[in-house]
Amino acid sequence: MRLGVAKVTAGTKDNSRSRRCSLAVVLLAGLALVEHAEATDWVSLVWQNDVFTGRDGGGYTNGIFASLYQVADSEPIDEPVLTKPLSWMLNDSFELAFNEHSIGQAMVTPADISKPVPDPNDVPYAGLLIYRASRVVVDGNVADMIRTTAGMVGPISLAEQSQKFIHKVVGSTEPKGWDYQLENEPVFALRRARVWRQELTSMTDVVLLAQARAGNLESAVGGGAIVRFGRGLQRSFATTLLQQGRTSSPAAVERGWYVYAGFEADYVFNNILVNGNTYRDSPSADLRHEQMSFTTGVSYAWDAVSLTFGYKSGTKIDTHDSSRDNFGTLSLAWKQ
Repeated sequence: MRLGVAKVTAGTKDNSRSRRCSLAVVLLAGLALVEHAEATDWVSLVWQNDVFTGRDGGGYTNGIFASLYQVADSEPIDEPVLTKPLSWMLNDSFELAFNEHSIGQAMVTPADISKPVPDPNDVPYAGLLIYRASRVVVDGNVADMIRTTAGMVGPISLAEQSQKFIHKVVGSTEPKGWDYQLENEPVFALRRARVWRQELTSMTDVVLLAQARAGNLESAVGGGAIVRFGRGLQRSFATTLLQQGRTSSPAAVERGWYVYAGFEADYVFNNILVNGNTYRDSPSADLRHEQMSFTTGVSYAWDAVSLTFGYKSGTKIDTHDSSRDNFGTLSLAWKQ
């Protein structure tokens, strides 16, 4: 649904209403985190931005996420409510399990954000506000994950206000085309993933990944591999599940450390941030279905703190080659 030269006003004519709705969504997600805070073992903050790559616009441009992690080794923990419909996919027998609860905001923008009217062949302005819940179980050198993501795209995400504020503070180009962003729409996605670890040497391993996701937010199937060199690799290999997609990063744990490099190949059936709104006319671009991404980074863990810096470079996400996934990630996690 392409409306590259038609101004989208349904979601922007009442900014105060969007702000109130956004605050309500954030509050509900925040309450979900607070509900699990007492049993939390780890907390993390993740910031992703294309400024790490010397770019400013042209695909996935910014994301910030807060997460709580609950770890069960000796004592069991209940899985998140949102993942229970998928729990039949997991083995009841496992050595270790952990839950993830996250809230976050992300955005996609055209390559030239200085244009008041965006290029109709480029990806649209799109903001995303999400809550996600994940369950990971580990058995030997195999780890499985189920995940449910729910949220909203559109002005309710407050991505426009976030980007304009940050760009004003740092003196970057003012984004002028947010009047053409996607309209408000609920989104969801379900994900199932598995990783297999193969030790190569005492300080080297390779982790193979396979995953599938479905929903109006995004549907895709794919797989990949990550090679790691470091210490404590067995204890942390399950965190490579969190590297899949653009809203997570792996992490070393318990005085471990490693450097990593990997790739992932996906066939993407739909992505609302590129295709545009599902049920109404909106700006959109022609999605590139075959996508590949390459990642590299380093993660280091002390007793109670873990720090990760990563870089991701992906193929073009639209057929006009105007935008791509190309960004850096900074992740900080600490033990409660």
